[in-house]
Amino acid sequence: MDKKNSQDKSQVKVEILGEEYNIKADESSEYIINIAAFVDEHMQEIKENAPSTPRNRVILLGAMNLADKLYKVQKENEKVMDDNKKLENSSKKLISENNRLKKKYQEIKDDYDEFLELIEKGELG
Repeated sequence: MDKKNSQDKSQVKVEILGEEYNIKADESSEYIINIAAFVDEHMQEIKENAPSTPRNRVILLGAMNLADKLYKVQKENEKVMDDNKKLENSSKKLISENNRLKKKYQEIKDDYDEFLELIEKGELG
């Protein structure tokens, strides 16, 4: 797999299902090579499980499988983002309640200290 850089774009020669492709992208050469290896591995697995399947069908099945995985990951990501937003809101409410309780505690403590002062001065009795 060859690596070439021109004008801030990576150009990499990769092999997928035994065919070479020249890929040009904004991503690093290493990233492109890793993605191509991932795709090739996935396509090879399909080809091994169904050796008589025509190449175009292997590519279609591979694309569908990868799209399925991507779709599921996106849905899970949406759920995680939603859960995160709920946790942030809960956290904000808890912080607000904590601040309210701290203020209330300080008011009670101040009243108690004032009460002790009055007792020490003998003004209560």
